[in-house]
Amino acid sequence: MQGVGCRLSCAEDHTHQVTKKYFRRTKIGAVALWDIGTDTGEIASAVLVPSTKTSDLSHAAIQVTKRRNFKPSALHSDRWPTKEAYWGVLFGDKVVGRLGLFHFIQRILRTIRKRHVDYYRALNLLLDSICVYNQHDYEMVLNALKTGTIGGKIHDEDDISCLKSTKLFRKRYGKHLRKEIRPPITIIERLDDWFVQFKVTASEGFLPALGRLDPVTAEPLFTSETRTAVANCKLKAQHLQDPLPLDRMYSVILPNPNSRHGLPEYLSHQGES
Repeated sequence: MQGVGCRLSCAEDHTHQVTKKYFRRTKIGAVALWDIGTDTGEIASAVLVPSTKTSDLSHAAIQVTKRRNFKPSALHSDRWPTKEAYWGVLFGDKVVGRLGLFHFIQRILRTIRKRHVDYYRALNLLLDSICVYNQHDYEMVLNALKTGTIGGKIHDEDDISCLKSTKLFRKRYGKHLRKEIRPPITIIERLDDWFVQFKVTASEGFLPALGRLDPVTAEPLFTSETRTAVANCKLKAQHLQDPLPLDRMYSVILPNPNSRHGLPEYLSHQGES
């Protein structure tokens, strides 16, 4: 682990789940595990910490930055831009910092009801509010679906629409599609539209609610925390954009010469994809 280097992007994060397996974790003060991973999927450092304060991870972070082969161009963090100055001192002013996309989305998703009938539609539209498929890649996948060279059969517009309304489209064909983060103002506008699309009540003077109650539980999709979560994410939308050009954000895996569809696969170098 001490030999792991980085030249492109890395991500720092706290995780609490793994500490639950430690024997006498309360006695040794293992509140969380801080780790820093690289774009290759390797872990460069992992240490138990008594809290999520930066002062408790600072020693481990400094040791990582002293490695001669650890010179990243971009850093993703689950709390950016908090402690931006600290990371600037460690990695230098040239390192571009970004908020992790996974944590950004989870701040909203953890406030909505996953058993609601509109959950997957809301998830797809939320992702569409934040990022868009590269137009060339998307056109190639659609062509492969319509010609039947991928997926095992010829798909018409209705088939593709049904696939896109569930998680199957991303699960099956997401590896052939590069994702581009939308500009911050566009993200903010689309988050507003997304919230209106699924809320079930509206105050006087605001846009009418277009959402519905679940037909089984009679509950709305949103909880009391969703509005606050969306508002906070709108404030952080300016810290989401890809830190590097698109051709540097992905590694390309060329298709097998015998492949019928001829679509390449893409491995993302974003810290939190």
